[in-house]
Amino acid sequence: MGKCQNETSIQSRFTSDFVPMECLGSGSFGRVFKARDKLVGRFYAVKIVCCEEKALREVGTLSDLLHQNIVRYYTSWMEDSEYQGNSESTNSSADSWAGYSSSQSADNPSAKYLFIQLELCDTRTLKAWIDEKNTESLQDSERQEEGLSIAQQLVGGVEYIHSKKHVHRDLKPDNILFGLGGEVKIGDFGLVTRDDDDDDDALIDRTEDRGTRSYMAPEQCKRNYDRKVDIFALGLIYLELFWKVSSGHERGDVLKGARRQKLPIEFLRTFPQEGQIIKSMLREKPEERPEASKVKAELENCATTPQENATI
Repeated sequence: MGKCQNETSIQSRFTSDFVPMECLGSGSFGRVFKARDKLVGRFYAVKIVCCEEKALREVGTLSDLLHQNIVRYYTSWMEDSEYQGNSESTNSSADSWAGYSSSQSADNPSAKYLFIQLELCDTRTLKAWIDEKNTESLQDSERQEEGLSIAQQLVGGVEYIHSKKHVHRDLKPDNILFGLGGEVKIGDFGLVTRDDDDDDDALIDRTEDRGTRSYMAPEQCKRNYDRKVDIFALGLIYLELFWKVSSGHERGDVLKGARRQKLPIEFLRTFPQEGQIIKSMLREKPEERPEASKVKAELENCATTPQENATI
């Protein structure tokens, strides 16, 4: 990919190789466009961010990952200027495309811009899925079945990330997308770090308070943590997949209680298997939390031995 300062661009590769269609999202991270490749006719998401270390680290990580439950990376390149097309999104869900976001842009005329070609996903995030389910009148078996499938795909993706010695550090429903075929896609690797105690750079980068506070593991407020922070976040997401809440306030109370190992009594009665798995994932001491591979096996067991949970 080369050094930012050494790259020059006479003609925009983005506009010469792609037909920009619409802005899918914009914010402090930059902008994401739906674009059609002129040569092959396929559609992609192209994220444009200011070139900085965090963006390059994200690209480096994505280039190391190839899994059906992770937003696929194709290539990236540098340009001297940002694409000046219409930044107004025609998509009402544009703000929800956080799965593609990560890097801060800078108002700097000498800045270089990183163009990242990614898999095009549905505009609906997992947060939108959860919000939709929470508007339904009943806690039904369909939500349980779909939630279990989503949880299995998520933990499969996290198991793969951990196997490649990475820690995501910012797993949350906003950063989880759906592929055009409906499959779960983990996105936004802007806070990724290495899970290698022998890597001095990883230890330096493992700064405290990185992530989204409501999903952060207790130890994330310190510098000494590992991949188990992702397991803690997954435990909270797993609970949200299954349990209906009627308001943002109730959701906050449920997640706050879960962080202290206090799940709703009705949840434990309705989903005893799932409740035990979630509580193990939310243990305060990271060494007591299961590895992603063990969670994956337990979820498979839930899928093959379904409980007859009552609709409430």
